[in-house]
Amino acid sequence: MSYSPNSELLRRTIDLNYANKKRASSMKWIAINGLVLLVFAYDLWGKCAGYTSLLHYAELCVAGVAAANLLQHAAALARARRLARAAPAAARRPGPAADTSLADTDASAAEEMAAEALSLSLSMSAGRAWRSSPPPSPPSPHTPHSAGAPSSPASPLGRHERDEFIADRRSLADYLRSRADRGRAEGAEPGWGAPGPAAAASPVYQLAAVETDGGSPEERAEAGAGPAAWRRLQLDPQRLTQFNLNLRVWLHATVLVRVARELDALDAAFAAHGLSDVRMGQVSTERLRKLAGAFPALAPLLPFLEPFPDQQYVVQRYRELAAGGCLSAYRWSGGGAGWDEARPADAELLLHALAAYLDAQLPREASGAGGFSARHVSAAPAPPPRGPRALALHRAARAPPHFVLVHGEETVEVGAGRNNLLHCLLVFVALCGAREPPALRRLHLGPAGLNLLWVIGR
Repeated sequence: MSYSPNSELLRRTIDLNYANKKRASSMKWIAINGLVLLVFAYDLWGKCAGYTSLLHYAELCVAGVAAANLLQHAAALARARRLARAAPAAARRPGPAADTSLADTDASAAEEMAAEALSLSLSMSAGRAWRSSPPPSPPSPHTPHSAGAPSSPASPLGRHERDEFIADRRSLADYLRSRADRGRAEGAEPGWGAPGPAAAASPVYQLAAVETDGGSPEERAEAGAGPAAWRRLQLDPQRLTQFNLNLRVWLHATVLVRVARELDALDAAFAAHGLSDVRMGQVSTERLRKLAGAFPALAPLLPFLEPFPDQQYVVQRYRELAAGGCLSAYRWSGGGAGWDEARPADAELLLHALAAYLDAQLPREASGAGGFSARHVSAAPAPPPRGPRALALHRAARAPPHFVLVHGEETVEVGAGRNNLLHCLLVFVALCGAREPPALRRLHLGPAGLNLLWVIGR
C-alpha cells in the first residue's frame, strides 16, 4: 500500500485547492487592473489641451499594460473555474482511489488536506531528537484503501510474495493480466485472476462487509470477533479500513521513517570518524553500547535493536518497512528476505518499534524499564497484567503472531489474521482516548502530544 502526495485522490485535492487559489488571485488582479484601466481611460477621454504628447503616450502605455493584464487574468480565471469543475467531476467517477464524498469537499477542506500532506513531507526533515517535538501529523485520507490483495485459501499468491497495491483500474487490469500470464507460463489451470467470461466486465469496487458467513476460518474470525468491541467503544465498523490506513500512515511516518533515518545517519557518522568496520546491523549490541558515549544519537536507538539476536536482519527490515509508504512491505506473520521463525515476524517487530518509541516519550519506571513497555506490553508465557486500571497489549501466540487486549479484568479479542495487531492498537487508542484527559501517563494523545487520536478520527 502506498500513500503519497502523488496518489490520485490527493492529486485531485491539491488541484482543486490550487484552482481555488488561482481563482481568488485572478479576481483580485482583475479588479486592480480594471480600476487602473478605467482611471486612465477616463483621463485620456477627457484630456485637456495642456497635455504634452509624452504624457499622453505614457498614459496610453499604462492603460495598454492594464488592459493586457486584465485579459490575462480573465483567461486565468476561466481556466481555474474549468479546473475547479473538473476535479469534483473526476472524483465522482467510481474507482479504488475516488469516493463520491469528494464531490462535496469544499475549498477549506481541500486546502486543509493539501496543507497536511505538504506538512508531512516537511516535518520529516525537522531534526533527529526523539523527544524534542511532537510527532508529525500524517495526512488524513478521505478514502479507505485495501491493505493488499485479498487473503484466502484459493489465492495463488505465494508465501513470500509481496502484496501489490491496486491504485486504479489500470493497475488492477495489469495485475490480473500478470497473474493470468504467470498461470499460463506455469501450465496451471486458470484460477483467481485468470481471464474468464466475467473478465470483460468493468471491475466494480465495493466496501467489504464486516461480518461474513464465508471465507476461511481466519477471515471469519477477523470479521466476526471484533464488532462487539467496536460497538462498545463507539468505533464505526464500516470505517475500520480507513482507521487501519490512518494507523499505518502514523506508524510509518512517526516511527519507522525516523528509525531508518537514524540508522543511516549513524552509519554516516561512523564512516566520518574512520570506523569503517562499524555499521548498524554488522556489529553486536555490546560494542554499540560502548560507542554510545562518543555518539549520543546511538543511545536512543539501541532499544529498537537490543532484544533481537540477528541485528543484521532487524536493521534491514526496519529500512524495508520504512522504504514503502504506509507499510506496503508489512507481512504480519512473516518478514523480509531470509526470514524464518527464529526471526521476529513483522507484527512482533512493529509492536516492539512502537513500544520503544513510546518508551522514549514516557518517563521510565523506578526499575529502569521503559514506561510504556513495562505497563502496557506483555507476552506469553508470562501472564498478562490484571487489575482495575490494567490496559495492555498481550502477545498470546508467537507463530503466527496473535495479540489480545487486556482491559481491567477482561480480555478483548479483535480477531485473528493480518489485521490482528493493527486492530488491537486501534482499540487501545480508543480506550485511552475515552479517558479524561486522553493521555498516557501525562502524555496527551491529541495534536499537542502523540496525535494518535487522529487515527480514529477524534
